[in-house]
Amino acid sequence: MRQLLPILFFTVVCCRAVIAQDINSESGEVNPRTAFVKSLIVPGWGHYYVDRSDWNRGKYHLGADAVLILSFFGFNIHSNNLQENWYSYARDEAGIDIENRSREIQLAVGDFNNLQDYNDYQLRTRNWDQLLEDRPKNRWNWQSDAYRNEYNDIRNRFENIDQQLPALIGLMVVNRVVSAISAYNRAGNVNSRNTDTALYFSRHPTTRAGIMANVKVRF
Repeated sequence: MRQLLPILFFTVVCCRAVIAQDINSESGEVNPRTAFVKSLIVPGWGHYYVDRSDWNRGKYHLGADAVLILSFFGFNIHSNNLQENWYSYARDEAGIDIENRSREIQLAVGDFNNLQDYNDYQLRTRNWDQLLEDRPKNRWNWQSDAYRNEYNDIRNRFENIDQQLPALIGLMVVNRVVSAISAYNRAGNVNSRNTDTALYFSRHPTTRAGIMANVKVRF
């Protein structure tokens, strides 16, 4: 859940910006910057702000955001459950508590059947700085390779899911940016359609010679 904090903070900041813009803008005015910021907060909101009768593009962005958020929470719950199962399995089957331990120890428990095997390997490979002190906190013992393999399988499943959470957040950010740019462009197009410019030529009313140009702009 900590991964979502930057997005939540950014959303609060953008909300304040939208409120300030709405206060300073004229009633009914379609402001491209307001559309941009609103879609950064909630994808599709900017499209709805620009044209409530036709915001299909915004609906796609809103639907994508809903799917990504639900996927994030679903993956996060599953990840937490696997992590708890991983910790419990190590305590029950190997007799060691790996919660809040270093990753080196967590990997060592999955690579060796017990602390003695681990330290013997480090001595043979002359990795003396990798030796673990022989004390109850560092001791573990697997009854067989099958139990140790199950431990590794739970750990791998947990890490694979946990690594997908940042990717989902990245997709949320991309979806918001694309939606914001689209809403900004849509607001600009609406404003350009509401601007009517006419150019016509006529003879000067006081002289027979010469041509007078008239430009008429309506907003």
